[in-house]
Order: sequence, then C-alpha cells, then structure tokens
Amino acid sequence: MGLRDEYTDHFERQFKTLSGIYTTVNERAWRYEDVKIKGVWQWTYHTLETIEFYMGDRTTFDWGNHFGVDWEDHGAKASPEPKAMALYQEMIREKTLTELAHKEDSSFSQTETVFAWTGATYAGRLMYLLRHTQQHIGDINQVLRLSECKTLEWH
Repeated sequence: MGLRDEYTDHFERQFKTLSGIYTTVNERAWRYEDVKIKGVWQWTYHTLETIEFYMGDRTTFDWGNHFGVDWEDHGAKASPEPKAMALYQEMIREKTLTELAHKEDSSFSQTETVFAWTGATYAGRLMYLLRHTQQHIGDINQVLRLSECKTLEWH
C-alpha cells in the first residue's frame, strides 16, 4: 500500500464519519440557535468547503457559493437541508478521491507551492486538511451531544 492509498483510505474514513450526520441529526442540532455555538449544518458546510478548497490548486475560492450562505451566519432560516448537504458531501468526496487517484506516490513529497502555510509538501497539505476535518468532527459531536443525538461513529 502506497501513500496515495493511505491518504485515500483516511479521507474515505472521514467522509464515512461525516455521513453519519444525516442519520443521527435532529432539527435542534442541525440549526442550533445559540449564537455561541454553531449548528451542525454550519460545521458541516465549513468542513466540506474547506476540503473542496484545499483539494484544489488555487488560493481563490468563492466561499459560501454552493448554498449561497456564509457558514458563520447564525440565521437558521438560510441553512441548507440535510439532504442537500449530503449531496454536496458526495460531490466533494468524488472530487477528493478523483484528485488523489491521479497522484503518484512521488507527488506527496513534492514541495507545496499553492498552500505553503499548510506544510512543506503536498503530504503536509493533506495532513493539515485531515486535522482540520477531525477538529470539526469534534465540534459536530459537541452539538450532537448538546442536542441529545447520537454522536458520529469513528472510522
């Protein structure tokens, strides 16, 4: 098993973990209305947009464009429905796996030039992204717990 396969496996695990949202979330957790705590939709949208951004090859990105709403907007009325988010997640999953499938193991040690703040190499960028995603899976679990929902399964 090479680096491409290892990274693909770990991204698949995170997407599988995130997929648990759509079977466990209730309305309260999805649109959590405490301005000090973001709802599940906000953390999920931010996480998926960030994966889309860092799996790309440019630093410009139209944040909030997919649903026409800023993930930091606490206006629950503007939030996408879970079914729409699940479709967006599948689109990002496919893009991510396609991007990784086109990489040779040698490309993981190439100098990172697009997102230099994430690490010295392409592998560093991916580790940064995996860590970011894991952080927000924790945030999502916090909201699920506060809303008396089952937390996400670790994969």
